[in-house]
Amino acid sequence: QQYNFRSHPVQLGTILANSNIFTKYFPTYSTNMAKFILFAALCILSAAVSNAAFNKEEAIKNFMTRAEECRGEVGAADSDIQDIVAKVPASSKEGKCLRSCLMKKYGAMDSNGKFVKSVADQHAQDFTDGDADKLKTAREIIDACADIAVPDDHCEATEVYGKCFMDQAKAHGIQKFDF
Repeated sequence: QQYNFRSHPVQLGTILANSNIFTKYFPTYSTNMAKFILFAALCILSAAVSNAAFNKEEAIKNFMTRAEECRGEVGAADSDIQDIVAKVPASSKEGKCLRSCLMKKYGAMDSNGKFVKSVADQHAQDFTDGDADKLKTAREIIDACADIAVPDDHCEATEVYGKCFMDQAKAHGIQKFDF
């Protein structure tokens, strides 16, 4: 049975607080996967700000689909997901490649393994829903990380970008990544 977020709106906190609901409709996902999805979505969108008008449920649904595709494509393990949940660098090649796959699926990384600033900016505009202060912060983070030197290996490059996003978010006073 597929869960329809539009006909049954729920708060994100309810989904996470009650893993039975989450696993009922998405049996292949664990509570840790839910946390992984939330955190990775924020990193991929290159924005660490929230907005009530942003369609969280739809974003989560789309992200889960992409995450499952990437997980299968790169052979990621539970430990790779745990690394993202714990907000630590990936501990395996598959974990790094999982993150790279997700960035590519969102268009934030091109086929050469480079960060696509214009796509990240569009995600930031959507995510901040026009809040000028939040968009300014997101753009500062994007600008700081857009042209950094990264390895040729796309999976390794994703780790470097991820570290930059985290460091820049902290430098902008963003300590907690909440939807």
